[in-house]
Amino acid sequence: MTDTLIHQAQAHARGREVLLHEPAGGDPDKLTLVKARGSLVWDEAGKEYIDCTAQAWSNNLGANDPRVIEAAIEQTRQITHARPTFHTPALLELAELLVSIAPDGLDRVGFTLHGSMAVETALKLALRNRPDARHDAYHGRSITTMAASWPHPGNAFGVLQPQFLRLPRPDLYRPRPGLTADQDTELTLKVVRDILTKGTEGPVAALIYEPIQGNGGHNGFSERWHRDIREICDELGIMLIIDEVQTGLGRTGRMWASDYYGIEPAVLVFGKGVGGGFPLAGVLAKNRFAAFLPGDDQLTFGQFPVSVAAGLAAVRAIIDDGLCERATAHGEYATERLREMQTRHPLIGDVRSPGLMVSIELVRDRVTKEPATAEVHAVFELAQERGVIFGESRYAGLGNLIKVKPPLDISRDHLATALDVLDEVLTEVEKTTGTAGGLS
Repeated sequence: MTDTLIHQAQAHARGREVLLHEPAGGDPDKLTLVKARGSLVWDEAGKEYIDCTAQAWSNNLGANDPRVIEAAIEQTRQITHARPTFHTPALLELAELLVSIAPDGLDRVGFTLHGSMAVETALKLALRNRPDARHDAYHGRSITTMAASWPHPGNAFGVLQPQFLRLPRPDLYRPRPGLTADQDTELTLKVVRDILTKGTEGPVAALIYEPIQGNGGHNGFSERWHRDIREICDELGIMLIIDEVQTGLGRTGRMWASDYYGIEPAVLVFGKGVGGGFPLAGVLAKNRFAAFLPGDDQLTFGQFPVSVAAGLAAVRAIIDDGLCERATAHGEYATERLREMQTRHPLIGDVRSPGLMVSIELVRDRVTKEPATAEVHAVFELAQERGVIFGESRYAGLGNLIKVKPPLDISRDHLATALDVLDEVLTEVEKTTGTAGGLS
């Protein structure tokens, strides 16, 4: 080994130990990635993996797409930074493009660099126009958005956080005892209405929710839920904010989950997939709610030209390549494969989609539906050893989902291989743990 490589290895080892967000002494199991192309990534040892996480569900368009990279390089040559009191050509073009593909009525757009700040922008709009969050929601990890999300374990930031009202949600897989999923939805809607009319200390500015809860467990909702929440907001004069940071830009098989479910948001939050791998997020809003005063919402790098140019190329590619349709076709294939696996694997309690927002909930017993959290991590580790990276739900061992959310343009062969590996490791984990539960 050369002196340069020795020095590099030493620097990497020390870097693992000093990273603030790592456990003390570093995380020996975390991969160091050095290259990405499409749905593949490579670690520093040269090992190849199929990435079914799209790197935090962000690479809706496959990683390092040449159109995105070239757009970013060209922008870098021209101008890398412009303060928010100026425009750049890419900013104006992306603004026009996003409004043109937005759900009906959303005719204003603003940008920032990540989803948490975009949610805060939406909340500022709500408060400018006249808080509230739902159980198991996830809207980010800033001080404010953590308060609006499902309770963070061991939360030490409460003294700094605004107070949000967390509303109950129905559960299509685990409805309240004695109720069907439809009955649970009906009861929960009544409770939500009751809380919003009788359980608050003043008028509610906004209600924010994800059309499919991402980090909270890929929890979906019925058509009635979306419709009636919209009606409650209209009746009570509440701004409806739809958080599409994870579900937007083709992930569900439509450009927006709001289109898929027929939701009519007053404000839509987007992020992740919009940047083509570069940091970018923002909000789409109805014109009548675009009420910011000067200085209300400005960030020095909030309109980072390189990210905006990359995002413009990425959104154009998502449209030109028909990735919404690709997500639909791949999602149907993956869902069919997983439902067939469910007939053979007692660990699989539920299969969820639509599009390539695919997941399985693992349970130790299908009757009690006891979450199989340890088994999920075992599946994750074994699959990674075999060259496939799946997503785990939540963090800190709190979830029991395996997520299959690769780039929307993944090849069918790579998707099939990933699902083959999942089938194999489920068998191995079930043998190791002696999983109970029948196949009924």
